Formats: sequence, C-alpha cells, structure tokens
Amino acid sequence: MKQLSEEMTEQRGLRISLLTKSYGDKRAVDNLSITVNPGDIYALLGPNGAGKTTTLKMISGLIIPDSGTVLLDGEDVSTSRQRIAYVPDEPSVFPNLSGREFINYTGRLRGIEPDVINQRMKLCSKVFEMDGWLDHRSGSYSHGMIQRVVLSSAFVARPDLYVIDEPLVGLDPPAAETFWRMVEAAAAEGAVVLISTHTLAIASIHCKRFGIIHNGKLIRSLSSGELSGDDLQNHFFEVTGTFPAEVHNFFQNT
Repeated sequence: MKQLSEEMTEQRGLRISLLTKSYGDKRAVDNLSITVNPGDIYALLGPNGAGKTTTLKMISGLIIPDSGTVLLDGEDVSTSRQRIAYVPDEPSVFPNLSGREFINYTGRLRGIEPDVINQRMKLCSKVFEMDGWLDHRSGSYSHGMIQRVVLSSAFVARPDLYVIDEPLVGLDPPAAETFWRMVEAAAAEGAVVLISTHTLAIASIHCKRFGIIHNGKLIRSLSSGELSGDDLQNHFFEVTGTFPAEVHNFFQNT
C-alpha cells in the first residue's frame, strides 16, 4: 500500500517528457521535459521564438506533438481537456457577446452549473473591477478588458491545470497584482500553474520555479531563492546569449 501511495504521488501534477515539435526543418521544441507539481507556479522563460507558445499549445492539446508525452496526474492530456484552462498570448472573445455572456458560455461548455458560474463570475467581476462594463458588447473592449474577461473565464473554471501565455499584456498594475493573487490562491488549493512570461522581475517574486528554454531546449531549471530580480534577468541574458543592444550613441548619429 505504501508503494502504491508513493507511485500515485509521483504521478500527480504535470509531467512533460521528451516533447518534440518541428515545422519543416525548424525544430520548434526539442525533447523538452518538465515536471510541475500541484501547488507550483512554474514560469517558462525564453527569448522570442524559443518555443514557449508551441509548448503551451501542445500541453493544452491545440497542437499535436511529433513525439513525447504530456501527462496530468498520470493521464494523457487528450483525455483531460476539461481539467485544463488555457489563456493564449493574444486572447479574444466573441465581439457580439458581452463579457458576462462569454464567461457563461465557456463555463457551460465545461458543464459547470449556471448558479456556480454566476457565483464565481461575481467574485471575478469584483476583483478585476469589471462591474461597470461586463454587460457591454465585447467588441467595444480594450485589450486589457479582454484580458480580464479571458482570465476570469479561466478562474471561473477552477481547473487542475492553468496554462497561461503572457498574462500581463494590457493589464494595469492593480489588475496585474490581482492576477498574481488569484494565481497564488489557485496554487494554494493544489492547482498546477504554468505561465510563460517576459516580465522576469515580477515572475521572480511570484513563481516557485523557472525553466529557461532556448531554441526549443530546456537549458536551465531554477527554483525560487536561487535567483531573483535583476539576478534572474542577468542570468537569463547569460544562459540564452541574448543581451540588450548598446544604444548610447544612437541619437548622436545622423
């Protein structure tokens, strides 16, 4: 019984093993292996084109990998779609629906009872300050408003796995901080959280673990406490070989 319990514990969470995806001659993701345990907030870091978005889409089932496995609590993610909430880096909603209607629609697709959706949406509307416009048609929304609606749709679902690509784009500072507090609360309840972000200093504050990928490969894994703030940013530059350009003479040139 003890061995069985240990095996079940080892299977819990997200297990990505030797994940690979190519587009023609381009290897977008190259034998990527990552483990994210329940309660973890894991930041996937990398320069543009490193393979972050492709990885997240394979985890969410939107792209089929060439090889490798993605398991959630020991089950292939293809059988666990209802347990996953994916927020893309370019979120969108149906322009003829209001934010409330969109959240209701996505919640009903998941089989959540209407009363439960409304109760959870009421909380999201309050914390993300959407009360003044949630019933307006979303075709009039700004990028930040759309981001709040799509994030709220994910939080209303209360999945076992959150897969979120660049969540802070368009959010003002209060909404960004609210997002992190919601993520931390979800993780505290045992959810697995995987976030791709370029905001390294902020990620170092809120995330427990980090994976840096470059050219589709995982080149460094870190845990919180090892590096933080500017240290994480400088380390990112070093291990990826990507550095800011020297620009001090730019405005002196004719």
